[in-house]
Amino acid sequence: MIKNKILFSIIVTTYNNEKHIDKCLSEIEQQCNDETELIIIDDGSSDNTVSICKNKITNIKNFRLIVNKHLGLSNSRNVGIKEACGDYIIFVDGDDWIGKDYISEATKVVKNKKYDVILVDTIKYFEDTDNYCLENFSFEHLELFPGKSTSEFLINNNICGRAWRVITKRTFLLNNNIFFSMSILHEDEEWVTKVFNKYNTIFYAKGIQYFYRKHKNSITSNKTIKNYLDLLYVAKQLFEFSIKYNINYKHYTQYVIFRCIRNSFSNYSRFNNDEKLLLRKWYRNNVEIYKYGANYTLKSRLLCLLFSYKYGMVLYRKLFRIKLDRKDIKILATELKK
Repeated sequence: MIKNKILFSIIVTTYNNEKHIDKCLSEIEQQCNDETELIIIDDGSSDNTVSICKNKITNIKNFRLIVNKHLGLSNSRNVGIKEACGDYIIFVDGDDWIGKDYISEATKVVKNKKYDVILVDTIKYFEDTDNYCLENFSFEHLELFPGKSTSEFLINNNICGRAWRVITKRTFLLNNNIFFSMSILHEDEEWVTKVFNKYNTIFYAKGIQYFYRKHKNSITSNKTIKNYLDLLYVAKQLFEFSIKYNINYKHYTQYVIFRCIRNSFSNYSRFNNDEKLLLRKWYRNNVEIYKYGANYTLKSRLLCLLFSYKYGMVLYRKLFRIKLDRKDIKILATELKK
């Protein structure tokens, strides 16, 4: 029974993470206190993940381990949101980990002012080469409010599609009914975009670090036609969302829709004939969404006008590279241990 007021609910989602879950939980264990709770949602692992979790969390005061049938990451995160008691929710994937001062620095931020959303730093860890890379923005702490400048900030720094990139107020998610779509890949793209479009205040907290593990077995490293069809599903969901609601960032939402469609169609040549047919069918049925996303930028509008929407999006990716305001930097492992 949890008696103390909980500030942070750390929701760790696991599925066959026996190789990495010990590292993930070790970093959390060192930072847990009376104001934090740990909720592990296992998605029906068939390896030793659950056993490792049970042995690891014995020293954590406030914890729950929930083992479900294999229903996917979205289900696990939705269960976590509903089960959480904390004021704020932190998502952590079972093969990732949080920086050593994550909780203490986040505590300083939320006790200073009650933001709806806190944007944190991402450090990519490339397992195959043992290299680290920080997504480095060109500013320090920053308050963001709904407006054109924030929309441009999000676009120019390619901030999208990672649920663990943000700390969110639990009541904000519940009051706005923001949950993850079930049974799809890239569900983060939709969820994060809805979060940004509904928030009142957001704070970028430089120095609160999340470590994102890139390895050959990750979903993003093993893309199939389902990845790209699900991206198109997300594009359609966001289009309907932007039409239905008075959203804060139409331009930013167009940008995300554009990215989803561009990433799908620019890989057109990789697919077999049956898979290409599925993409062409989606295009015929959703031309309105295609055009809505392409209108995000003048370059894409011109290319689609000259070469049709079918080929214009492909050419955009080949001819242009998205210029980011941020300049990512490599980090040595020795620097992280200081």
